[in-house]
Amino acid sequence: MILSAENLSVQFSRGAFKKKIKALDSFSLTVEKGDIFALLGPNGAGKSTAMYCFLGLVRPDSGTISVLGMKPEPGSSLFRDIAYLPEEPHYHLYLTVEEAVTFYARLRGEEVAKHRVRKAIERVGLAEFRDLRLSKCSKGMKQKVGIAACLIHNPTIIFLDEPTRGLDPIMVKELRDILIEMNKMGATIVLNSHVLSEIEMICNKAAIMDRGRVIAQENMSTLRGMGLETYQVEFEPMDALPEYLRVTTKTPTAIKGEIPTEKLREFVQHVEAAGKRVYECTLKRQTLEDSFFKILKDGNNSAKAKEQILDTDRV
Repeated sequence: MILSAENLSVQFSRGAFKKKIKALDSFSLTVEKGDIFALLGPNGAGKSTAMYCFLGLVRPDSGTISVLGMKPEPGSSLFRDIAYLPEEPHYHLYLTVEEAVTFYARLRGEEVAKHRVRKAIERVGLAEFRDLRLSKCSKGMKQKVGIAACLIHNPTIIFLDEPTRGLDPIMVKELRDILIEMNKMGATIVLNSHVLSEIEMICNKAAIMDRGRVIAQENMSTLRGMGLETYQVEFEPMDALPEYLRVTTKTPTAIKGEIPTEKLREFVQHVEAAGKRVYECTLKRQTLEDSFFKILKDGNNSAKAKEQILDTDRV
């Protein structure tokens, strides 16, 4: 286990006489060596707060954290094996690309060979811009500077907060390739992102968060399977339509719609009993996005049901 968090709780004050904001509430997860692990959730779910706890930047009110077998605290030797790229890095804009990568790599307290700096810059596609000042660089180029600084020391674990935000499709693809390469070289990667399609392409595991809690943590194939699978059907028009059918298109010659997988046999029998024909029946492939929204919806419904039970008990 390369990272574990158990029952973390974090509250932030909103000022005198105001109720505190609960950023994390009994938050627990585990990340294994070699994972490319994603934290997913809506805004305010607690993703960034969780990452700050992993980095020792926020001390939880309760619960325990272990990263590489150690408790993350400022100044710990643990951070020699960790790289971190924040969502909005603030660089010294008067530095050139090469100067910046060198400077941030040296913050570990070690000298960095010039050839290693240039190799990292070349790997992220900035070789021709190494003498360009950061004040002249685009957001995507600045993200690459951060990735280059992460590459130099071959970290054991890398934390990335919204790494593809503001990047164009070409840069997103380049970043994805770099992360996969680093993972193959032995780095474990933990990232936050709102781009579910990208997560689905790169990550092998994910945790879905809401209101400071992890409501699902599985490998990617299992998470996709947790969505509500459906069949897309097209059939000859008929008068009595089953309640479980969700009609998407209706014409004089055909009706198209979706049905739950468990209703397929019943649906076919229903159409045959009406003396009609099924033209097409296709299993709809579930995406991470499908599962994400279903899991969030089910989690919110469970939370509401729990609140209702508590309210009843109080009465």
